[in-house]
Amino acid sequence: MISFIVIGKNEGKTLGMTFRSIREYVKYNNLKAYEIIYVDSQSTDDSIEIAKSFNEVKVFEITGEVNPAIGRNIGALEAKGDVFIFLDADMEIEATFHSVAFPNGKLEYPFISGQLKNIFYNKEWKKVDENYLFANLQKDHYYPTTGGYFIITKELWFSVGGMDTRFKRSQDMDLGLRLAKNGVLLLRKKELFVKHHTVHYLTNARMWKMLFNGNQSYTVSLLYRKHLFNKYIYKLIMRQNYTMVLLFLVILLSIFISPYMLSIYFIAIVFRGLLQKRVKEDAGIVEQIIHLFLRDLFSLVAIFCFFPKEKALKYEKV
Repeated sequence: MISFIVIGKNEGKTLGMTFRSIREYVKYNNLKAYEIIYVDSQSTDDSIEIAKSFNEVKVFEITGEVNPAIGRNIGALEAKGDVFIFLDADMEIEATFHSVAFPNGKLEYPFISGQLKNIFYNKEWKKVDENYLFANLQKDHYYPTTGGYFIITKELWFSVGGMDTRFKRSQDMDLGLRLAKNGVLLLRKKELFVKHHTVHYLTNARMWKMLFNGNQSYTVSLLYRKHLFNKYIYKLIMRQNYTMVLLFLVILLSIFISPYMLSIYFIAIVFRGLLQKRVKEDAGIVEQIIHLFLRDLFSLVAIFCFFPKEKALKYEKV
């Protein structure tokens, strides 16, 4: 049996689309044993009403603290299936992916994902751009991390205790790193798995909101500190946060050698800002460079100062 587990908060404009895509997936692949679970993180829009309008959807609402890790853990606890398909409420699942992940009707590998197509919108929810997240994914590949969309066996999920509820962000990356450390890498298939409808991360409003609401402390600081002795983390750090590492090094050099060493870092973030891949509706280059500096600085401080606690699962069926 397959359990589709969808989490969301205030995603009323896309939630119905997500459920309709699951319906199409089920119909296209003639699935008989399945269930759909939706876990809502205290939405203030019409998300719960939309979910309840789909008769086959089991709806749960978090009554305590909320974050994606809590939502997915609740969905997994309530699920009856032996295979979980996790989706966010702004995603459409591709019906044709089933034959890729389940050849001959059985899951090929216990931890699978695929290609993701981003469809970007502006604040008026008008489409402005699109891209494939893994532009160079020409063949199946194994990764030590995942995103919020993946297929996993129930046994494997509970073997590592699900997701770490301390994370407001990057809980999916933490899960992947823990599984990788245990010898199970994510198999990312080259075929399209989901379409992701979202506002671009580098728009001015979203970029600054993510910086000042503390989410970056989870994305970098808690994740890196937790996996300091996990061999898979170092490639991730050097790919995504090499300027933060550089900032740490030049601060040390400026203390012991010369304060002018800091100029190396500022030259580096200017080049990174200029080379940053840009789409329509992005923040300007100057804003991105300032954001890079503040993000690196806040993340570096949080590595030594940020220690969130685990959260309890409190919820009810709606």
